[in-house]
Amino acid sequence: MSENQRRELIRVAEDLKGLSNEETRQFISRIVADLTDLKPSIAFVGQIKAGKSRLINGFTGQAEFLPSDVNPWTTVITDMHFGHPSGRTRGAEFHFFDNRQWQSLIAEGEELRNMFPDDEDSYKREMIEEQVDAMKARAKLRLGMSYKDLLGQHHDLDNLTTDDLARYVCAGDDPTDDGNHDPGSDRGLYSDITRKAEVYFDIGHFPFPLTVTDTPGVNDPLLIREEISRQYLKESDFFVVVLSAHQALSRADLKLFRLMQALELGQIVVFINRVDELGGGAEDAVKVRADVIDGLDKALGNSDIDVLMGSAQWAHYALTGDDTGVNHDHVLAWLRAHPEQMKQYLDGVEEIKQGPGPISREGVLRFAAMIASGLPDLRRHVTSALTHGPRDEQLRMAWQHLDSFAKGELERSRAHLRAIEEEISGKPESEDDNDKTLAGLRAKVADKTSEIIDGMDEVLANLRGVMDDTVAEAVSDVVRGPNGDSPLLAKGGETELNFGPLRDRMRELVQGATQVIRQRMLSELYAIDMQSNAALRALPGWQDQTDNRMNTSAVRWFRPDTTALTRGITVELRVTWLSRLISRKSVVTRAENMIVQEFEMIGDDLVDTARSDLLERLNTVLDHYMALLAGHLESRSGSSETNAKAEAQEAYNNARRVADELDTVFGADAANETLPEAAE
Repeated sequence: MSENQRRELIRVAEDLKGLSNEETRQFISRIVADLTDLKPSIAFVGQIKAGKSRLINGFTGQAEFLPSDVNPWTTVITDMHFGHPSGRTRGAEFHFFDNRQWQSLIAEGEELRNMFPDDEDSYKREMIEEQVDAMKARAKLRLGMSYKDLLGQHHDLDNLTTDDLARYVCAGDDPTDDGNHDPGSDRGLYSDITRKAEVYFDIGHFPFPLTVTDTPGVNDPLLIREEISRQYLKESDFFVVVLSAHQALSRADLKLFRLMQALELGQIVVFINRVDELGGGAEDAVKVRADVIDGLDKALGNSDIDVLMGSAQWAHYALTGDDTGVNHDHVLAWLRAHPEQMKQYLDGVEEIKQGPGPISREGVLRFAAMIASGLPDLRRHVTSALTHGPRDEQLRMAWQHLDSFAKGELERSRAHLRAIEEEISGKPESEDDNDKTLAGLRAKVADKTSEIIDGMDEVLANLRGVMDDTVAEAVSDVVRGPNGDSPLLAKGGETELNFGPLRDRMRELVQGATQVIRQRMLSELYAIDMQSNAALRALPGWQDQTDNRMNTSAVRWFRPDTTALTRGITVELRVTWLSRLISRKSVVTRAENMIVQEFEMIGDDLVDTARSDLLERLNTVLDHYMALLAGHLESRSGSSETNAKAEAQEAYNNARRVADELDTVFGADAANETLPEAAE
């Protein structure tokens, strides 16, 4: 669905609010808020010197916004908002750490590190704490007396220059003990206390509002910067993993991919940058790409991640005219080796020739470099994936709800107008009777809801028991080892215990249990729908509405949140040689008990989160349904006003207009493009 369709949905929804009753207006307001805030985010992640900053410049069209001559340039998360819902199109906000957020960074980082322990990694809590202390010390030297006042605060700049940005997100030079710093020019003045940067632009060449995020390198010498990147992974909808053609898919890269897979993140595309630096040109690039695809398949298993190639340097030349380090023969050779890009280039040149102005050799060369850079392909890939992915699903769900309300309002207004025209306003029951009918339906729904919740709690209670038994058995097998040879008692080195299979089994258990609950909920909701409609049809003079069916989408599309399984086990498992000799059994038993307790806590979080999410979705479905029924009953009330017919006619005309406008949002085949109903 396009950006114009999103805006049109918001406009029509606002019109529909003016026609609806109070209960329905509340739901429409929520839909409008969700549509307004619908802004996908794209994070660029990768190692230092992979060329992320220059690649982002080319991707966004902001040629030299993020300087690429400083390594590392980005030391904090930098969000570039294009077409922000607030309407802001310039300036920036910089948010500063406070002591609580620093401690949270340390604690959450430890959970991620424990997911994939690595003997060669130097990720240790003590080192991270030392680096946070060093950041604080640097900031105190740079900021002096203002340091304490800035913690937890933010700066808002109406206009932003590259020098301004450098003060907040660039590493800068280490300050001296007696150094006096000019806040108007120093790079890195605030960077040690800056938690996040938000920069605002107009929508540019993107088809809809989105956020592009630059992250610190995942192999940053300062571990705290890598922690910031890793922890931000959960915040984005789409990821561009930037690899360098010279060292594509290193051990650090593979570890990043495994972490992203374990966190069950959204869509991912790989971009192999710096192909312009390969000695063998396109031929070498083909080999590099094949090696990356093969490596991902072996490391992740059946990986379907798309792999693109290109050069941020070529895009930089195309945008700025700076051809330093650009070999034009290599650009043209690259195009010849890639027929699809060559066609884009030739078609573009032909279009330029048809334009009003003269065509220059420089313009053609820069256009060729942009096509060869791979950035247009990357933009198309990302925006297409977002358009046809979760964003499109959210828009279609919103359309379904709005269409349901609009058709209900149309039927109510039509029935009311017909009643007045036929002078049968005395036939419908009084408003008091309608209130009694609605109260009866509410009571029936409340009783059914209690039954549904009781059934859900019964399944979840059983899940807790099965999960506890599974945890106890699996932990015992891992900790005690085959044939009773516990790996904790092995000589030499540090011990690493693999609980991956246990996490997978816990995920399967919660998915299976919630699937049972979801099926039962859908069955009970169907019964509520049938019984409620039967009660309405029993009313004197009742006429069935075009669309009074319960919308169970929120329950039908439920998938359990299993992010609790990404938490690491923080139990200290390392034991000294002497303690092994003194009490071998107690070491194993103590470790086993502590690990079981931690996994049981994770299991409790999984169950509690599933219950909370299911209950929220159930209430959303039923609240929406009761608002729909209330509107249908409301249409049975007559009016004694002298201009009742004129008002009824106007209401019907407005409802007809809104319903027709919603039909056009998806085009002529809108009715056939709704998401499929489940078999239930």
